[in-house]
Amino acid sequence: MTTPVHLTQISADPATGACVLALAGELDYISAAQLRADMESTLRPEHRHLVLDLSGLEFCDSTGIRLFLVFRKLILERGGSIALAGLTSRLERVFHMTGLSQAFALYPDAEQARAAITADA
Repeated sequence: MTTPVHLTQISADPATGACVLALAGELDYISAAQLRADMESTLRPEHRHLVLDLSGLEFCDSTGIRLFLVFRKLILERGGSIALAGLTSRLERVFHMTGLSQAFALYPDAEQARAAITADA
């Protein structure tokens, strides 16, 4: 049975436009629609920079990766940047093998990711 993915807003900084969201659970075709709705209701127009802390993500299939790409597009359209933090070794390997590591900045933890994407803000 799938453990639904849970979204938590860790921080939002109006000065830099950065929002840090943490995901926990299993992200797959069953839970992706709810996560998308949760993210859409959490992200505000002023959030131009997004960090997704994936350290609590136990599983992610291609549906979840596609969802990351949807939000990447949204953030880039706002003139911002997106970073992924805390990827498991398996997920990080998938990102490198598919070339998605070129589309996303990858960091060991959310604090390093937030600092990096807001350095020029």
